[in-house]
Amino acid sequence: MTASATSRSVRSIMRHPKRGDKLNILTFTTHERYEYNLCKTGHNFYAANIGQKTWDTDYSAIPENYHVINELPPNVDFDLILAHTSCNRLQTIHDILSETKNQQSNKLPIPILRHTHVLPDIRLDIELQKRILQSIPVDKNSFISAFNRDAWGYNENNASFIEHGVDTEFWKYDGTKRDNVCLSVVNDWPNRDWCCGFNLWRQTAHDLPLRVFGKSPGLSEAAESTEHLRSIYSSSRIFYNTSLHSPVPTVLLEAMACGCAIVSTATCMIPEIIEHGKNGLISNNPQELRSFLNLLLHNEELAKELGDNARKTIEERYNLDLFTSRWNELLYSTVEESK
Repeated sequence: MTASATSRSVRSIMRHPKRGDKLNILTFTTHERYEYNLCKTGHNFYAANIGQKTWDTDYSAIPENYHVINELPPNVDFDLILAHTSCNRLQTIHDILSETKNQQSNKLPIPILRHTHVLPDIRLDIELQKRILQSIPVDKNSFISAFNRDAWGYNENNASFIEHGVDTEFWKYDGTKRDNVCLSVVNDWPNRDWCCGFNLWRQTAHDLPLRVFGKSPGLSEAAESTEHLRSIYSSSRIFYNTSLHSPVPTVLLEAMACGCAIVSTATCMIPEIIEHGKNGLISNNPQELRSFLNLLLHNEELAKELGDNARKTIEERYNLDLFTSRWNELLYSTVEESK
């Protein structure tokens, strides 16, 4: 640290940001594209370079108001600490807030907001994971959906949720002629079969016209940029999602915004987003999933109708204005309630 906890504590007590002011938020890089959208709130984000996770520009450029730091800037008075999902960096947060680990009298009066993206790992003891998460002290909890919140044992009385937002001005059909292919975008797919459904994909789509992107050595490479990924969505008739244990893949929402016809598993909160037969086709039956892919490969008109409706869903329910307004309400209320 470049300033003592005591001096920072005095300055933090004196600071009273008002709604509309830019907040100074200490955070840690976790989900690049999500955090890129979060920066649209306009606040100043300072990502402490702690642990192995650093910003990967293959997934998104670093916004101008997002600063990766190796130590706390001496002249920045932080209003809030934002931790995306509970992890061992939360203990580091508590250490940072205290001049020494055991001197709570010098603890900085900065609230901690934990925003949980993941679900409990079904390969491990779920009840134990819930108890551990609930035992870690934070000032406020939020989740990416009501589905996530409920899965961790929280409810509307002790936690909030903010669903994803998509920049529909960027993620949109670019006019490219669509190829009659089934696109999937997944990172490290073979090694994450348990949650991403790699074997399900092989079982249901192995001999169909396929297109695959994502950092999966030996299988596929990541798109060169977000602009390249947008063109990949735009040039693909079908987006095929096989996630098994993911609340909602970001790429699914992006593909919907770009007007792809969606074929997907009906897991986690996906049935809350995809209404079967209206804005996509969903099932957990491998034979049905394959039949949906074949149907859309042979029915361009239906694929376009589903893709157009998918785009409307994103515009109406997952647009960036809703996302940033809900985040601003959460950020300001967390700071106000801590004073």
